Amino acid sequence: MGDVYSFGPFRLLPQSRVLQRDGERVMVGTRAFDMLVAMVRRAGEVLSHRELMAAAWPNLIVCETNVRVQMAHLRRCLCCGDGANYIINVARRGYSFIAPLQSKSVIPNELMGDGAPRPLPAPMASAVGRDDSQAALSALLRSRRCVTVVGAGGAGKTTLAVLVAHAMNEFAGRRVFVDLGVLDRDAAILEAIAGAMGLRVPKDRRVLLDFIAAQNTLMVLDNCEHVIDGAAEFIDQIRVRSPRLHVLATSREPLHVQGEVVYLIPPLGTPPPTGRLTARQAIQWPAVQLFMDLAARAGHPRELTDDQAPVVAAICRRVDGNPLAIALTASRVGRYTIDGVANLLCNPLALRWQGPRDAVPRHRSAEAVLDWSCGLLSAQHTNMLHRLAEFSGEFSFDAALARAPDGVEFGEAADILHDLIDKSLLSVNATGSTATLRLLDATRTYAAIKLTSQAAPA
Repeated sequence: MGDVYSFGPFRLLPQSRVLQRDGERVMVGTRAFDMLVAMVRRAGEVLSHRELMAAAWPNLIVCETNVRVQMAHLRRCLCCGDGANYIINVARRGYSFIAPLQSKSVIPNELMGDGAPRPLPAPMASAVGRDDSQAALSALLRSRRCVTVVGAGGAGKTTLAVLVAHAMNEFAGRRVFVDLGVLDRDAAILEAIAGAMGLRVPKDRRVLLDFIAAQNTLMVLDNCEHVIDGAAEFIDQIRVRSPRLHVLATSREPLHVQGEVVYLIPPLGTPPPTGRLTARQAIQWPAVQLFMDLAARAGHPRELTDDQAPVVAAICRRVDGNPLAIALTASRVGRYTIDGVANLLCNPLALRWQGPRDAVPRHRSAEAVLDWSCGLLSAQHTNMLHRLAEFSGEFSFDAALARAPDGVEFGEAADILHDLIDKSLLSVNATGSTATLRLLDATRTYAAIKLTSQAAPA
């Protein structure tokens, strides 16, 4: 089970504890074998004497002389110096495996599935304005083993994750995409991961976990928020087993697991509400670019004019640079015109504007996006969110706490506010020494409708 490494005439099978030369077994002692495995799995890196001792003598205290003795034995077994040099000594630092290396995974029989691993989804052609985010997230994922892209529904988390996965060539052929959005329970996560890898789940799930942990793979766990406990448990189990698996998760809230790094996806850039705006200036902003591109696809026949530029900029600001909200709005321009869409955005019925028929159900309208998010809230969180809809703009933490439902104490109300922020339903604007809160326009409209329906007599 696990990986098979090839270098020169040698094949190394760590799980079977076998080293072969031209198909013949090479007798290597236990300590030397463990040091070889440690170096091969971190090929190109320098492993210190302390790291090699931990690999070969776990839970024992030994002197560095033991490392030198075993290394000399290992290099003789590998015929180092006879026209080949697989391991070098880096003065005062340790040892490094430097030979060109090939590896492949051997799948145990009990994991063999009926299908092949699923390919990554194709990247979206209209992913404008995400170059900086892609570069930042890629760099973060190369240095950290668990990164979660967090943002509101429709912010483009999946789009960005797919772009990054395609761009990371160091994981070519070893990229797994798992859509958790179709699951209805935490317990199904391991089955979904196995299915995406073309595997099946054995009776002893530890076999599958150990196999996954042995892979040098980039795994994208998409839409974690509704099965967040199960996703967090899986990552915790893998973290202690694997030094090489990288996980890129997307969620409307952080997973809060050890080692996680959160990347808050920014909205698409929109023009600020200052000064006279021309069409040439407006079209430089990603949100306006996306709006006009999608409006043209929806039947809008003309390019952006100077008169329309401030209106489109205001629309993009009103939907907070959210790519899905921009798409749903732009799709109506062909019939209603730009000015008509701007006026209709004030109508609560805009929440029900339908997107593409092939979109996932939670992305077919702004209302569906919010139904998905709010459906994960407790009754107290829902009540608090509805009460915050009474604020038309920014408001302070103190003002928000004053709107807590009856019977909810101060500390509990503060926790609820922080949870709503974590779940991307409430945004924070921190400027200088003060911070204010704000509901996104669509969220406020949605919550206000719910609050009104609650208050209406039966």
